[in-house]
Amino acid sequence: MSGFKDDFLRDYLQFGLGSMPKSDVDALVMHLLDTYGIDGSAPLSHYRNQAVSELLRTPVSKVKKLRYDAALKFGGRVEDQAKARLLVALNNASLELNGNQICLIIEDALAKNWLQGQLKNSQLIFEHSFNTEIVKVSASGLFDVLNEFFDKQAISEFRTGYEKAVKTTKDTKLKKEFEKLANSFANNAAKNAGKGVLAIFKSHLGL
Repeated sequence: MSGFKDDFLRDYLQFGLGSMPKSDVDALVMHLLDTYGIDGSAPLSHYRNQAVSELLRTPVSKVKKLRYDAALKFGGRVEDQAKARLLVALNNASLELNGNQICLIIEDALAKNWLQGQLKNSQLIFEHSFNTEIVKVSASGLFDVLNEFFDKQAISEFRTGYEKAVKTTKDTKLKKEFEKLANSFANNAAKNAGKGVLAIFKSHLGL
């Protein structure tokens, strides 16, 4: 039977008692808290870094690092982790009023670093605002990256809907229409990306 205690002992004792470095123990506990929660709470993966910082009385910077380490060491395939978390970000994405740039709020470093790496590989430019958790990328650039990793039909519908919305709607109506399209794409893409991606996606959204 899977649970916090059972999962902790399985991983902690994998190479013998006392063999796991303290930094890995901390990362493992963070992974399990994100998976199971604490004191009857929902899994902490549902909460943003600031809320987790307050709950655990731990600096936000340390929460970010622990979550990054936890994802790398205990979260399964890194690509599945990154793709799922990118879809979570797209589920809440916004559009600049000019319709040319998509704004993604990506708190965890793994997904942000992975996306930026893919953009660089494709010779695409991204930018940060004063808030390093906000990544701005051109719509065409983001569609190019998505096309490499997700369901082609879902991407085609997303792109077609986006292009139509840009031509026919303006300002706040355009932002709302884009948010609806991005949400629909994220959910459809997660369902078609495999069990690993879908499970992580659902976990982070509390589904």
